[in-house]
Amino acid sequence: MIAEINKVAAQGYRVLGFGISLDGGNMKHITDSNIKTELADQKNYLSLEGGCQFIGYVCIKDPVRPEVKDSILACNTAGINVIMITGDAKETAVAIAKELNILTGNEKDACFTGAEFEALNKEQKIKALQGHEGKVFSRVEPRHKRELVKILIEMVSFAVFM
Repeated sequence: MIAEINKVAAQGYRVLGFGISLDGGNMKHITDSNIKTELADQKNYLSLEGGCQFIGYVCIKDPVRPEVKDSILACNTAGINVIMITGDAKETAVAIAKELNILTGNEKDACFTGAEFEALNKEQKIKALQGHEGKVFSRVEPRHKRELVKILIEMVSFAVFM
């Protein structure tokens, strides 16, 4: 099933899975009085979302706006390195980036999930953001976006003062 879902995601589709639990699953203990404390820590979400029976999935594809591809081409022509940051699955992000010509070469060196990027040391992060190819960051959370922007600003500031 996972291979089938990854195959669909690699075609640029967002895949949403559905499950059901008739008795409330791992969330049946949550009440109006304890909901704030029980749902306060996102680290608990994975265990709370368990206890369900998988019933299927649906696929959604957002068509690329016609002007986006030309805009990316114009950026590349002007020497601007395009970086795509998304919450989508890596397979979906890579498919869309290829469709938009953000990725034209070896995507293995140009694609990171937020967690993969977070696990790199500072030097590796800077190296990952350097180069003239497009870059894709998928499954990115707000904290990853903040770090990406912070490092990019530092890189630009350093280049300006060189």
